[in-house]
Amino acid sequence: MLRRSKVNFKIKTMRYVLQFLTILAAFFLFLPQEGRAEELELINRPVNMSGLTGLVFTTAPFTLPTRSVEIAVGTLSENSTVPDFTVNELPVLSVTAGIAQNMELALKSSDFHLTIDQGETRKGKGDTELSYKWNFWPQTESSPYPALALIVTGIAPTGDRNLNLGVVAHWGARFGLSVGSEITWGDDVLSACVDGQVVVHDATDDRFRDTYGILNIGLLYPISKYRNLQVIVEYNLVNGVDRISVMGGDYTALTFGLRLVNEQFNLTIGSQFLRKRVEGFENSSRVVGLASIKF
Repeated sequence: MLRRSKVNFKIKTMRYVLQFLTILAAFFLFLPQEGRAEELELINRPVNMSGLTGLVFTTAPFTLPTRSVEIAVGTLSENSTVPDFTVNELPVLSVTAGIAQNMELALKSSDFHLTIDQGETRKGKGDTELSYKWNFWPQTESSPYPALALIVTGIAPTGDRNLNLGVVAHWGARFGLSVGSEITWGDDVLSACVDGQVVVHDATDDRFRDTYGILNIGLLYPISKYRNLQVIVEYNLVNGVDRISVMGGDYTALTFGLRLVNEQFNLTIGSQFLRKRVEGFENSSRVVGLASIKF
């Protein structure tokens, strides 16, 4: 009965994600014509922490230009008081390539450093992820529609399970959609995007099976004359996690970031404030940093 309740709850969660994406797409569709974006309003659209083009955690529908490559190095540090732990994901490495028109492929890996309440520090590898994004409905100049993209990620079990940081035992996957638009008025431009994804871990093994949803909503607004200094605000949601890790499970979060870019280089820093929805876990915060260069 409990298992059925959890399944029903997850189905409802996925339904809400899809409904929100539909509503957002309709919102962009009915924007006034003069408020719609034109091509290349931003001088650079760098990758996010997952290795795909986006903000900090939110994945945008846009992709790298064909035959271009972006290499990124990042870090993510979370500090918690209850329970008492510090997790540093350092380095977070990704290589992203524009493999065809409106398509990109990203390879990501990371190392973890975990410090628990006794002061003991343990190190281990994270899982390796290969992500594919297809912008099957690009936003072109004067288009009345937002851009839409399909996201598919495969997760290989290269992580250290002894750290209990939510890595997979055999295999994992994520799949979902991203919708977004760049809205211009006068000399200003606002980039708004949403991605909703379903995460599946070890679906073929009852001991480790887990399925949950991710929803990210992000806004980016340039604040300098040449649009190279940008502020980022995101809402992040993880819901339906069954297997609780050292860092917990379900949470909502607000992320605030600052991005400095030119046509090739990107430096993004940010803070994320998490409201954890797991018994025994108090709210915590994360510090994020990401630098990348495009060739």
